[in-house]
Amino acid sequence: MTESKSRIVEFEALRGLSIFLLLLLHAHVFGLSVFGLFALNPVSAFVGAFLLGAFFFLGGYFFDMSIQRYSQGILKFIRSRLVRIFPPYWFSFIFFTMMFTLKKFDTLVYFLNLQVIFSPTFVKPLLTLWYISLLFVFYIVFGILLWKIRSNLVLLLVSAVIFVIVYIVHLFSGLFDQRFFVYFFVFLAGVYFFRLEDLRERLLQLPFVYKALLAALAVWVFWLVQVAELEWRNGLYILADNFYILTWVLLWLAIFRTKLGNWKVWTFLSVASYFAYLLHRPIWYGLALVVDPALFGGEVAFNAVPASIVVLIVSYYLQIGYDRLLAVLHLK
Repeated sequence: MTESKSRIVEFEALRGLSIFLLLLLHAHVFGLSVFGLFALNPVSAFVGAFLLGAFFFLGGYFFDMSIQRYSQGILKFIRSRLVRIFPPYWFSFIFFTMMFTLKKFDTLVYFLNLQVIFSPTFVKPLLTLWYISLLFVFYIVFGILLWKIRSNLVLLLVSAVIFVIVYIVHLFSGLFDQRFFVYFFVFLAGVYFFRLEDLRERLLQLPFVYKALLAALAVWVFWLVQVAELEWRNGLYILADNFYILTWVLLWLAIFRTKLGNWKVWTFLSVASYFAYLLHRPIWYGLALVVDPALFGGEVAFNAVPASIVVLIVSYYLQIGYDRLLAVLHLK
């Protein structure tokens, strides 16, 4: 296995782990308690921050990789991104319109995948789909920057300026979900992690105990800002959250450089991840209409195990089929 392929394996394993944790989180497994003694609810904030941060980090990493691949054909790159994001997104959105009552303006915003700009002040945040909206906005912002800027230092400075401008707009107008600020630099860190290969290798080759200690310190720091009940847009919260996400991403990437990363289940989960993210709530909802969750121990157990297995299998084959369709249409 080449070094390049090895890196892809560990990143895809991280994506697989993230979608697995997301299904458990959304099934409310972390709302339970262990033997009725230890409540798992405090863990949910850490799990949620890590898995979402990992998704955005991976988004930045593979986004820059794709831009390098399409460096001589920016229009082809834009088309590639749009056909990969929007048709599956619209497909899932049809089911969300059946599950929720939406206003006309809200529906238009959701359809255009722009809810992260207008929520929560002007439209109600729609469960799950906000992530796709924020990812799309990051693609627009960083797509323009990466296309126009070659210098890594200039990219960082311009990104910081954009962050400040959007922050000011948010304060005075209510536009932009606070999560824009939480994950902005996490996405950018993924971009740098791809392009700064020497730094990436040095970080990954740090002694495991150092990475573990950093991750433990990050848990404590992130716990402190939660205890302080800081807003997500607060600078200290953003710093603590980003420190927590990046240290744990680094730790898991190092773990997945071992034989653990070669487990085939990670490839399966990674392939299924996009459709699973989009469709898990509608599929859970539909299955509960035809199968009584009580037969499996209640809604939590039902969604976490049999319903999620169905989600992953369906999503895997949907992704395989969609990739083949794009190849036939010469859109891949």
